[in-house]
Amino acid sequence: MWRERMNVSVSNAELKVQDMLNLVGFYSESQRTFCLLHTKPDFYFHDVNLAVYLDGEQVHKHSERDEELRRLLKKRHGCKILAYSYKAPLTMEDIIDNVKGYRRNQNNG
Repeated sequence: MWRERMNVSVSNAELKVQDMLNLVGFYSESQRTFCLLHTKPDFYFHDVNLAVYLDGEQVHKHSERDEELRRLLKKRHGCKILAYSYKAPLTMEDIIDNVKGYRRNQNNG
């Protein structure tokens, strides 16, 4: 049955709705993923659509791919992207100040 194939992150509400849909003859896939590529920012601020990445050593091996994923994130979702390398001469305070500045500009703009 469909429940055996479902991901454990499915909520009870989703299960109830799925049961109700099945009762009226509407059968669907649960938790289907359509995106072929994914990226997970280290921090995301929904209120200002800001994605922040802190790039470690492993990112340098895939920097071209990561840049493309970030361009897609910006294009498809309109996200502003801030990316920092661990090796960059920035401090934690610099990063926090940049995020604060972006949020302030978005909220005042």
